[in-house]
Amino acid sequence: MISGMPAESSRRVRVLVSGVVQGVGFRPFVFRKARRLGLGGSVRNTTAGVEIEDEGPSGRIERFLEAIGAGPPMAHVERVDVSDLAPRGERKFRVEESAQAREGASLVSPDLATCPTCLRELGTREDRRHRYAFVNCTDCGPRFTIIDSLPYDRERTTMRGFPLCPACHGEYADPHDRRYHAEATACATCGPRVRLVAPDGAPVAEGDDAVVEARRLLGSGGIVAIKGMGGYHLACDATCGKAVERLRALKGRPDRPLAVMCRDLSVAGAYCRISAAEARHLASMRRPILLLASRPEPERGYAAVADAVAPGIILGLSFGRI
Repeated sequence: MISGMPAESSRRVRVLVSGVVQGVGFRPFVFRKARRLGLGGSVRNTTAGVEIEDEGPSGRIERFLEAIGAGPPMAHVERVDVSDLAPRGERKFRVEESAQAREGASLVSPDLATCPTCLRELGTREDRRHRYAFVNCTDCGPRFTIIDSLPYDRERTTMRGFPLCPACHGEYADPHDRRYHAEATACATCGPRVRLVAPDGAPVAEGDDAVVEARRLLGSGGIVAIKGMGGYHLACDATCGKAVERLRALKGRPDRPLAVMCRDLSVAGAYCRISAAEARHLASMRRPILLLASRPEPERGYAAVADAVAPGIILGLSFGRI
């Protein structure tokens, strides 16, 4: 500090952030911002949103408030209420246990598509989550469909029955890790596992063998019900007319168009004409199903989609991984 210049006054504030602020990495975001600015205080989830108490030099508090007004990428901040408190001289920042608020209700993030970083882990043989179907972090994965009640904490989700192994707990407790307080954190050691069962419930295969067998069934004209986030996804080979017609008969859906899943944008582009705006939507974390203008014929090397998928109608298409 320059001699003769007054010290910056200390300020303590209580901040309530409402909107889609739970299940999107908001607490880790706040924690890192506060630590970076050298502020003390705490952050916790409540049924009304995210509650923060922050203390430090006034200028740093203002910078902090500007930062959290935007929030992390997947958040949608609707309101930030700030009130001043008496300073306590607090210097450390921490994540506290969640609490019930007296009033208000928080919005919860929808489920998010697997992020690029998790996809890299999924495909890296040396990674401990290689080919682990339930890979996720604070930036992606299940949210709304695993919540039983608010505030959003692991013990109030369907993940409460899967205690974290030491490796996952280390990530969950590390403020510098992208799985810090990611409530759906899991791996093959401690998390849910994949299994394939017959229509009568008899076990067929588990783990990677279940995925391989399901892929074989799809390739041979079978129909597989995949239990995922929010329900069951009925899948068959879209290029196999008999499989699609059988699925329609079983569902009692004679004409309604069915969505086609593609591995990525390059495969989708082999079947449909995709604008830049449509490509951005398809690749977004929402992974929506879009109605696209289909090509008269797929590009060379790609099998044609069966007419029964969308009789007389343009294709509805999304892409992702099974």
